[in-house]
Amino acid sequence: MSHQPMQRKVSSTLELVTTPEAFFQEKVSLAVQNLQIALDDHLEFYLVHLLCNFIDPQKAAPPEAGANFLDTPLALLLKQASESPPSQRLRLMKLIGDTSLYISGFFQDFFNRKTFDIGYYIAVGASAYNTASSIVLDQHNDDHFHAVYKELSENFVKLVDIVAEVSDSPKENRPIDLLAVYDRWARSNSQRLRRILEQAGITPVEVHMRIAQ
Repeated sequence: MSHQPMQRKVSSTLELVTTPEAFFQEKVSLAVQNLQIALDDHLEFYLVHLLCNFIDPQKAAPPEAGANFLDTPLALLLKQASESPPSQRLRLMKLIGDTSLYISGFFQDFFNRKTFDIGYYIAVGASAYNTASSIVLDQHNDDHFHAVYKELSENFVKLVDIVAEVSDSPKENRPIDLLAVYDRWARSNSQRLRRILEQAGITPVEVHMRIAQ
């Protein structure tokens, strides 16, 4: 009587792909830990879903924003929002806040030697979230999202730092343009950028410049 070796049935499918939500949750959590930022769970949840949405931003954008809203200057989006009915204004203000946060965090090199700077995007984004906070309270009496948008506005620079940390995580060994980093720090007062400068042996000093009369 011959004995055949016992064969185990092995699944031919390997789970090698994670979901965008799980991927960005891990990246955001690690960024928060690295930067030592205290972030409420609902803001972390919002940030994870914002990053997921910008994988395909057209699907997340409201119809009134248009197909090419990423190519539309923020000033024109703000004008459109101010002239829109309240329901559309809320969606557009949220979009302006989200877009400003994503671009100013994920594409910081984009601002090198541009006529506009990261400080402009931060100011516009924080203001848009603040306006959205007022709209949901006045028009919908929604205390929850009023508080969420208010916190997004008040913590905008910290959130930009987190998104930037997520963006930089695969490229830690790339050369750093310290002059560009210093310029962005001077315009944003980012604690993350300060840390990069200090690690390079540079102690940034805040200077208040005045225009000569």
